[in-house]
This record gives sequence, structure tokens and C-alpha cells, in this order.
Amino acid sequence: MLDLFKIYFSKPFIFLEMVILSLFANIFALITPIFVILVFNRYISSGVDATLTTLAIGAFIAIIFEFLFRRARYHFAEKLIEQRFFEQDKKLYDIVTKAQYLPIYSTEPSNLRNYFGMSDVLKTVYSASNLSLFLDVPFAFLFIVAIYFISPILSIITLIFILVTFFLTYGFHMGLRKSVGDEQKVRNIRSQLIDTAVFSPATIRAFDTSDSQNLEWEKHTQIFQNIRNYISNRQNRIQTIVRSCSSVLTVIIISVGATIVTKGALDIGALIGVNILAARALLPIIGLSQQVESWARAKEASRTVSAINKIPVVNPDGTGINKASVGVELRDVGFSYPFAHLPVFDRLNVSVGSGEILCVYGGNGTGKTTLAKMLCGLLQPDGGKIFVDGINLQQIAPKWWSNKTIYLPQEPDFINDTFRNNFLTYNPDLDANDIHQLLEQLDLLALVDENPEGLDQKIRNNGKRLSLGVRRRLALARALCHDGVLAILDEPTEGMDPKGASTVYNVMNGLVKKKCTMIVFSHDRNIVRGAHHFLNLGENKKLS
Repeated sequence: MLDLFKIYFSKPFIFLEMVILSLFANIFALITPIFVILVFNRYISSGVDATLTTLAIGAFIAIIFEFLFRRARYHFAEKLIEQRFFEQDKKLYDIVTKAQYLPIYSTEPSNLRNYFGMSDVLKTVYSASNLSLFLDVPFAFLFIVAIYFISPILSIITLIFILVTFFLTYGFHMGLRKSVGDEQKVRNIRSQLIDTAVFSPATIRAFDTSDSQNLEWEKHTQIFQNIRNYISNRQNRIQTIVRSCSSVLTVIIISVGATIVTKGALDIGALIGVNILAARALLPIIGLSQQVESWARAKEASRTVSAINKIPVVNPDGTGINKASVGVELRDVGFSYPFAHLPVFDRLNVSVGSGEILCVYGGNGTGKTTLAKMLCGLLQPDGGKIFVDGINLQQIAPKWWSNKTIYLPQEPDFINDTFRNNFLTYNPDLDANDIHQLLEQLDLLALVDENPEGLDQKIRNNGKRLSLGVRRRLALARALCHDGVLAILDEPTEGMDPKGASTVYNVMNGLVKKKCTMIVFSHDRNIVRGAHHFLNLGENKKLS
């Protein structure tokens, strides 16, 4: 409900215009019951057709004006939210793409997708139609005031019914919150199972995990269905209760009104008019009852979307270094993942001079890939500092450092776009000839030349359909888009045949000739032989 008022008051002048339009629309809505009263009191008693014609024309005019005011209000409601949810989606994607690496890496992909799903929920709940509907609720009292002038007793009965119905609706809304939260948790688990089925087909088939996966799917599908049935049942219950309240209100209004009519304090026309007014007063509450589930989802969605704002974003500010090659030093660097019990490494000290080559090796889990990510700025050390030519890496502008590092990750992936755009997003100044030259360096020209679409062929599934060796060479070609001052190569020849490895050696030799500082994570003997320094992460020792 707080979000609703935030939306209304985000543009106070538009909100004021919506309130004024709502007032006029509901005033014109009074004309229909007044028309009924006048027909019974004047036309039936006099039988003058001109009177009926005049009253009917007046009623039709009022209906037209009510329609026009409600449509105008809807268009103002659209203006109220036309940029809000666009900006919300833009901000969500901006945060996910610019947030610090570790919080994103530590979050389940299904949970990240959930942020965008919850944004869509908010768009549905706070649509222009629903924003208009909410404004009709306070104007229900306008109809009650009209009833009061006809019969104070009947107005009190109507007021009590509307208040009871409203609080019943609100109570059901509060009762659904936990169920909606539980449903979202199960939905996330189902999303993870879908990811496994879609992105790991070989694992499922090679290791015969289909039965266990199916059991998990059936289990959580049954839980999901039970929760959905419960929510649907509650939703239907409140809708049925509210509609029953409408019928009960009609019975009570007619019954009590009939006794007043027999006493001569009220006529038949006025009683029928009061009944119509009472039904119109209850109409917005009936509309709200149909949104109970949406309200409950909106609360969960708002909480989820707000949570992403707490993810720290990379600070774009910083300095640069105007040198063709740089030295790197790690002083007492330590790091541990938030989900791990032990640090990856502690008090790590190593330095590599400008234009030199450091070869880092060690067993699985000793932190080679983690160190590579720290050097390229993806991860921040828990303790100690990383210096680049005497400047703390955290003081260097991330964009500048990204453009000055030749980074080859251990598990390279790509954006789901064309080959061309995978290069241009990293360096927009490249032309087709530049990209072809980069591909030629890594012996990948055939990859695009043999395809009719050439550079415009799409990379799908983030490049996972390409062989590991091709992916590594393609990622290295992309990394060479800029003239880097530091090469960080994580297992550059792993998974390659001799020919593919040879192309990587040639690229590395070219970087050596350019005096580019290199930190290579590898056990490849051909690479080890060319290194100036060695770091064994398994023993945390530097060997010269």
C-alpha cells in the first residue's frame, strides 16, 4: 500500500488531476439512481412522456460524461507510470551488469532472474487500470452521503457493510502474504531444476540423473500446486464473500427500506434508488477483492526488487597509468568467499616487474582462478593490497583497467549476440578488417569464413556450444581488442590440440616482444620455460 502512495505522489499534479476526474466521474455516476427515483416519483405518477424523455436524455448525457471522465483518468494514470517501470527495469539491469562481481557470482541465476520477474508483477499490480480502481474506493463515501440525504438509517447500514467488506478483504490480503512468499521460494527451486534440464543435458544423460531430477521436479511441482490451490481457494473465497455481501446488503436495504416505506417516511422510487446507490458504493470494494492475490504478490515483489538496490555497484571513478607496461605487487593479500569456511589464501606476497612474466601454478582449489579475478579487478582482497606501479588497484578506474588488461578467464563465455558485436562491445572502434586480423592471429578465420553469415552469425548459449579450445582462442582474440599493459591468462592452452596451443604460444611471444607484463596461470611446460618468476600457490612460495 505504501508503494501505491509513492506512485501517486511521484507526480502530484497528475495525481490531483486524477482525483478531480474521479470526483466528477462519481458525481455523474449518481445520476443513474437519481434518474430511477425521478422516474418512479414523477413520470409514473404523471404519465407525461416528455418528462420521461427529458429524464432519459439527461441520464444518457451523464453516462457519456462519466465514461469520458473515467477514460481521461485512465490516460492520466498511464502518464503516472509511463516512465516509472521503464526506469525500474533499466535500473535493475544496470545494477545486475554493474554490480560488484562477488555478490552476483554468489547469487543463484534463478534468483537473479526473479528480480526481473518481480518487476513484472509490480507492473501488473500497479497498472493504470488498478491505479484508477484504487481511487474509486474513497469515493464510495460519496454514494453513502447521497443515501444519507434520502435515509440516514440506510446510509449507516451501507457504511457498516462497506467497512466490514473492506476489512475482510484486507485481512485476506494479509493472510496470503506468507503463502505467496512460499510459492516464490518453490518457484525458484523449479527454475533451478529447469536450468539443470536445459543447460546440462549431457550430465543428466551421461550420469543417469534423470530419475532423481524427475522425482525432485514432481515433489516441488506438487508443493507448488498445493500452494497455488490454497491461494486460489482463498482468492475465490474472498470474492464469493464480497459478492455475497453485496446480495446481503441488497436484502437488508430492501427489507429495512420496506418497513420505512410502510410508515410513509420513504417512497418506492427512493428505496430503489438507495439500493442502486448502495450497490455502486460497494462496487470498488468488489473490484479490490479481485486483486487480493495481486496485493500479496506486490508486497513480496516490492521487497525483492528493493533488495537488489543493496547490492554494491562498482565505483567507476579512478585514475589511469600512462605507460606501455606496468609492474604488479601483492602485499599481504588475503581472500575468502562468503560461503566458504576457510580462506582461499592468506598474506600472499608476490611481485612482477614491468615486462616480466610470472607463472602461477598449484593444485586444484589453491586459488589460481580467484587470484586471476583479483588481478583483473573482479574480486577485492579481504586484506592486504594489490599495487600497479605503486598505485593501489582499487584507486584505478575500472573501465581504464579493463581496457588495459588482456584477460583470458579459465571458463570463457560470450554475450548471446553476433561474433561482430562480441568484439565491438569491448572496443567500438574496431572495423571488420580489425576483427578478421584478431581472428587470424588465433587461427579462427575459418569459423566465420565458412559460414554464410560471417561475422554476423550468432553465438548462442553464451558460447557453450563451441569446443573449449575454440572458446579459449576466441576469448583471447577478444581480449586483444585493446593494447593491454598487463596480460592475465588463466590456463591459456588447457583443452587445446597442439595446433591450437601453437597459436596461443605465438600470441604470447608477440606480447613478450611488446614488453607486456604477463601473469600466466598454467602447468604447460612450454609456458613455464619462458617465465621469469614462479609462484606455487599450493605452498604460497615465489621462486625466481
